[in-house]
Amino acid sequence: MNGSCLCGTVVFELSDKPARFYRCHCSLCRKQSGVGYNLATLVKGEGFRWITGENHIASWSKPTGYRTDFCQLCGSTVPNPLRDQPYVWIPVGLLDESSDMECAGDFCTDDAMPWDKTRSANHHPGAVDSLASLLESLNIAL
Repeated sequence: MNGSCLCGTVVFELSDKPARFYRCHCSLCRKQSGVGYNLATLVKGEGFRWITGENHIASWSKPTGYRTDFCQLCGSTVPNPLRDQPYVWIPVGLLDESSDMECAGDFCTDDAMPWDKTRSANHHPGAVDSLASLLESLNIAL
């Protein structure tokens, strides 16, 4: 499965199609995506490969450790490796192929804007408990 940024400069490949994604409604994800929440998934690093455009990726980080990577040409948010972990964060809107993914859950719903009513049956008022619990909800083996 391939994915790409808006202008097609940054292209990546996943060896396995993700089955699940999550939604985060926190203020950081809202600002990063420009909508009420961010849709993302994680994949094992060994199943991720850059095809083109890796040299056109810039990063921005907050002192807290929050990081976003983006294409320098079009500004699209692009995948980024999790700090010191063997996983890659994938914005699912970048995937070029259709897939029947299901929502594993909504997080930070207490931080959602009043007009954002999107929720799955599995929603949480705060952040995900841990990377391990997020991986479990996404059906990714540790």
